[in-house]
Amino acid sequence: MQYNYRQAKVEELNEIMRIFEDAQSFMQANSNPQWPKGFPDENDVKGSILGGLLYAVTLEDGEIAAVFSAVNYDCDYDGIEGKWLSDGNYLAVHRVAVADKFRGRGAAKFIVNFAAAEIARQRGRGSVRMDTHEKNAPMRALLKSQGFTECGVITLMRDDSFRIAFEKLI
Repeated sequence: MQYNYRQAKVEELNEIMRIFEDAQSFMQANSNPQWPKGFPDENDVKGSILGGLLYAVTLEDGEIAAVFSAVNYDCDYDGIEGKWLSDGNYLAVHRVAVADKFRGRGAAKFIVNFAAAEIARQRGRGSVRMDTHEKNAPMRALLKSQGFTECGVITLMRDDSFRIAFEKLI
């Protein structure tokens, strides 16, 4: 499939929330507690859209296949049990969610292999960092297959849970 990406729009909020709900259901079906019901919530997602942090992965006809957020800094990455590959000039990619209809059709691969790196370059960043729950086997496998290195473990400030941290130099 041919994917593109762009910043998400507020008028797409309902569709984006359905994509997050698809991802939550997929995670729960695979015994991954990473995103409990209600996370991320609508207010948080709307704020990410308004802040220009949430991106939509679309087909040529504009249909949204997936979403992700990209930020220049994540305080959770300041403390790592392990070692990052770079000195901290990174783009953090979070909340990768694929609509059920597009699962297994390359949307997540497009995000981690192309869109994130392109956004990082545009922002003058030298690497892309991501994290995921230890039980999120599909994401861990995807990141490794796309050249990301497992760097250690981080602790999320919001709930003191742990995540496996990855980085890819670009």
